[in-house]
Amino acid sequence: MRIDGNRVIGARGDVLAEKVYGQWQTKDAAVLEFLASAEAKPKAPKKKAAAPKPAAEPEVELVRARDENGHFVADDPSTPEVNEAWVARIKKKVTKKK
Repeated sequence: MRIDGNRVIGARGDVLAEKVYGQWQTKDAAVLEFLASAEAKPKAPKKKAAAPKPAAEPEVELVRARDENGHFVADDPSTPEVNEAWVARIKKKVTKKK
């Protein structure tokens, strides 16, 4: 016997008991004993669904900064915490042609 939702299913697949309005309905004493023992057993914890994988962060590369004319931009020595000569750009993914 096994419990399948609100029903107790026998070995041949027949319904031996059914839960109606929160109460088990059956005429078989063996099924009532099975239900009593099944409710006394601690239920195994359900497995949690796998967490969705976070979106892969795009790869970033450092490239030399350029102005609107295409010339390299120099670093400003008055800002020691920022290097203006380099900028971070997202790498483009190369896809294969089919």
